[in-house]
Amino acid sequence: MSPFEGRGSRNRRCGPLQGEKVQGDKPDAKGGKGGGDRGLRKRLRRNEEELPKLTAEGRPPEGEEYPLPPELSFDWREAHDDIVNEIRWHLKNTGADKIVIGLSGGVDSSLSLYLAVKSVGLENVIAMFLPEAGVTPDYDEEDAKAVAGLLGVKLIIKEISPLVEAFSQAINELRANSLALANVKARIRMILLYAEANLIGRAQVLGTSDKSELLLGYTTKYGDSGADFMPIGDLYKSQVRYMASKVGLPKRVWLKPPSPQLIKGKSAQSELGLPYEVLDRLLYYRVDQRYPEEKIAKILSLPVETVNRYSMMIVKSDHKRKAPPIGKIGGATINMDWRMPIERRVIKKRALISLFCSGKRE
Repeated sequence: MSPFEGRGSRNRRCGPLQGEKVQGDKPDAKGGKGGGDRGLRKRLRRNEEELPKLTAEGRPPEGEEYPLPPELSFDWREAHDDIVNEIRWHLKNTGADKIVIGLSGGVDSSLSLYLAVKSVGLENVIAMFLPEAGVTPDYDEEDAKAVAGLLGVKLIIKEISPLVEAFSQAINELRANSLALANVKARIRMILLYAEANLIGRAQVLGTSDKSELLLGYTTKYGDSGADFMPIGDLYKSQVRYMASKVGLPKRVWLKPPSPQLIKGKSAQSELGLPYEVLDRLLYYRVDQRYPEEKIAKILSLPVETVNRYSMMIVKSDHKRKAPPIGKIGGATINMDWRMPIERRVIKKRALISLFCSGKRE
């Protein structure tokens, strides 16, 4: 079974209300609709040869597309169009028309940027590359510039080292605690993204975390997980790489080993313990298929203790995926008894449905 089985297109599956049609399927800056842009993909492939070469240890063999495990197969075009429409839907309902996004040069942020451009046009998207001297490798800056240039997006580069140093001087203990300092760096980046969104006005910050990272809690609370919308949050890392390869993003970007670039020399695999090619399958079986740990261990030829450890990571990081809990006192507690739809016409429609179902007439 595919993770996307039963989703259908945005118009076939439920939005805020059953059967409600998505609005805002407007042409993008190139005059195309929300689907795949062949011209953009050709341009990306044509310019890929001009990118500086990257050598990195441990990356998969190069190919025309990322080798996706069979369990994670999905209709990437349909997923692409769903995400594009959902970004438009979110912006329309929040009154925004521009996007600010952090671009690290990695596959998650590069695909998120591509989807943002497809949603609102390149003139309404600003990308920010926020390096730290001595930690962010030069090739990440090269890749960020290359992707922004190929997509035609304005790229703002701001060095975060002075801000990191200021925090370290204000809180001496940070220097001796690498995890606390890494979290500060992620939150500094979040502050800069939101500052830029506030300055340009009517802008939303798009997050770039994928489903693998969100499930494992491999994010910083109110750091890289702090965003207004997560476009690729329902795609596992392997699926992100696959879609990036299909839309024509540079090979060196979607083959590059992931790293949050918060601690020098640390990669995602060194911190998580398993490559994403294995982790994604483990997470799929545990979350999408709800297999018990013993069955997953047998399928993946892993110790049961290893599978249990990642299951516990999902449980322990649940707080990162939710709004802060509220001490319940009354009968209309926010996010418990009371939830407000974003769009006014949805509220009106639900009220009419409720009135009709109750049998009351006026």
